[in-house]
Amino acid sequence: PQLTAHASFGIAMRKLLFVLALALVFASTDSRERVSAQNVESWISSYYLAPKADEVADTLAVLAAKGLLESDQAEAALSGFFAEVFRANPGRVEDWVQPYMGLPKRFVIYTALWMAHSRESMFALGRMADVAPFEEGPALRVLRGSLPPSIESMPIDSPATLDFLWGSFFASGSEVPVLRIIDQMKLADRRGDANAMLIGGAAQRSVSANARQHEKVLSIVKERAKTADPDTKAKLDEILSAAEAERAKK
Repeated sequence: PQLTAHASFGIAMRKLLFVLALALVFASTDSRERVSAQNVESWISSYYLAPKADEVADTLAVLAAKGLLESDQAEAALSGFFAEVFRANPGRVEDWVQPYMGLPKRFVIYTALWMAHSRESMFALGRMADVAPFEEGPALRVLRGSLPPSIESMPIDSPATLDFLWGSFFASGSEVPVLRIIDQMKLADRRGDANAMLIGGAAQRSVSANARQHEKVLSIVKERAKTADPDTKAKLDEILSAAEAERAKK
């Protein structure tokens, strides 16, 4: 009976270890399924709703594989996003950027570390400068020695800045970047200033699109419409009407 009991205990333990091993495998697989080349954009845009810091490393890997960490088109939005993520998780920054040390053209990571401007992010940026390819090292050291602008003070001189601000919102859910974008919409009416009109039009289109997709943005638009200047209010009311009409159809 004693031998039988020991044998039963051994079998039970092996079963338990097997179940635990399967759980680890499925947990790893589940993480890869949640962050993939197909859904990485939706993962980023909904991050503020339920931040998942444990999936940031996988997300960076997916973006790197797609070539987006060095893409001019994606740099602003992704930099804005990861600047907030790095700032909110200072203790994890070094591990997240370690795989990209010494690799060229990690522009999204460089800018995000600089804009995060924490002790940990600046240390990581310094390490990246030390091991960067020769043509990038000096520029990174200059970047590290300069003071980045804040979300509240950064000049909005191109549509790319709007993308940066949206990236910041997607990571933080803060109303500050959205309000700054809303305040640019009336520039669309500044005749004779092509760049201002470009920024204003891009601001209006992006606020309209995100108000339809994000309840938080819609709420910010509604509140801002109560106190906005007449030109901005007219544009916000138009956005709200379109959003409500779309909801009615659904």
